[in-house]
Amino acid sequence: MSTSIIEALRGIDTPTVCNAMIVMDPTLRGKNYTLDTVIAANPGLPPFTGYALTAKIISSQPCTDSHEVMMQRRFAYYKYLADAGRPTVMVMEDCGSRPGVGSIWGEINASLHKAMGVAGVVTNGAIRDLDTLPEGYQLLGGNVTPGSGFAHLIDFDTPVSVFGLPVRTGDLVHADQHGCVVIRADLIERLPAAIARVQQRESTLLHVLNGPDFDYDKLVQAWHQFEVK
Repeated sequence: MSTSIIEALRGIDTPTVCNAMIVMDPTLRGKNYTLDTVIAANPGLPPFTGYALTAKIISSQPCTDSHEVMMQRRFAYYKYLADAGRPTVMVMEDCGSRPGVGSIWGEINASLHKAMGVAGVVTNGAIRDLDTLPEGYQLLGGNVTPGSGFAHLIDFDTPVSVFGLPVRTGDLVHADQHGCVVIRADLIERLPAAIARVQQRESTLLHVLNGPDFDYDKLVQAWHQFEVK
């Protein structure tokens, strides 16, 4: 299932995934996606998909732990990444009093996560080094800053919330320049068919809207067909 759903979502934008989820379960309107504006390090990059790995940092206050404790936590986190196996996405919450005071997401950390197989990053914290990030690697952040502030890891493999979206380790997430979507486990198998339905409906309507003889009567007829669920 991991490989098949990852392949099925390749190139599909997050608005289409949201629409498809509503087709399967109308109660998902207004749920399971980020609510606040995200900043994409490179808006031109394609969507990325994986199973969530989670972590928390604080960038607005200094760490009070000893250097030894910080290093132990850091390498335990790296082991967490290494042991994850299946396609993954890092979802990191900056829990400080002011998220985004400093960034840990720049050239070095992005390169490290890419090397360890993490497909991309979603964080409400800051991002930086936009011109030197590894090729093809997407960061979605809350702001851009040149400084690191006091950014330090405080926890991982724990529930997080980014841009109004709760995420748990193991959730299937799909993200692009629009934001991030959590795909409910019971919808995964039916999702590709629902996406195909959404795309077909939209294609039919757009064909009429972009046609040479478009008029009001054709709009009414096409819209009634578009509204058929």
